[in-house]
Amino acid sequence: MNPKINIVTIPVENLDLSTRFYREVFALPEDKISSGDDHVAFFLEGEMSLVLYERSGFVQTTEQHEDNLNTSSVIFSHTAKGTKEVNSILSSALKAGGKVTKEGTADEWGYTGLFKDIDGYTWEVMSWLEMDDTYTIEVNREYKYKPEILFKAWTSPQILKNLFGLTEIEMDVRVGGSFRFTTDQVEALPGMHTESGEYKVIEPNKRIEKSWNYEGPMSPDKTLNSEITLEFTEIQPNVTKVILRENSSFLSNVDMRNQARDKWTHALIEIDDLLK
Repeated sequence: MNPKINIVTIPVENLDLSTRFYREVFALPEDKISSGDDHVAFFLEGEMSLVLYERSGFVQTTEQHEDNLNTSSVIFSHTAKGTKEVNSILSSALKAGGKVTKEGTADEWGYTGLFKDIDGYTWEVMSWLEMDDTYTIEVNREYKYKPEILFKAWTSPQILKNLFGLTEIEMDVRVGGSFRFTTDQVEALPGMHTESGEYKVIEPNKRIEKSWNYEGPMSPDKTLNSEITLEFTEIQPNVTKVILRENSSFLSNVDMRNQARDKWTHALIEIDDLLK
């Protein structure tokens, strides 16, 4: 025997309403739906079917008392293609009359949310974290300087050395050039912290794009890879807005996003102090 489950059957209070709900959430073509007098079958992927069965017929078939039927005993799980699909399914379930019991939330392993259908059955919608599942944090600050002064600050070895408390710094500021920052001055996380990368875009006084790779105590088991973008925009004479974005798969974790946001916010503030 090769054990497997091909059909899951659940009792529903109102077959028409429940059918309408799953039609909207699943968005299956009509040839993937089969109707009978007291049931409706939805043919899902992987030779799996979900059958909605009128409560009275379900009770008779299973020889249970109707009061013993309990929707809280089952959780159905669906693996989506990514965070956007998770959020889309949750939105469809809500519009169809269901209840979202957990909004989409990122974790180390992926992204997940929960909803209940109109009969109270719980569905988990999740996506595993893939390399192309990236998250972005953004911070910005306005300065009473022209863009060229801010651009020069972010490409100055001495200012960046003071900004990040570096013990060593190497920079080759050109497209294709590389950088390497190291420090062992982080009291909360003793050890050598190394950040390195390559300059992808250099638009003098306007934009910097670079890869940003971290190795050290904050992530002892693997290198953290991200992309950094800096934009310099003169919003009025002698007033420049600097926008910094970090884009990475490791930012799927809420704590990591908060940590990165705090780090870059502090850096933007500190740059202002170093220029005074």
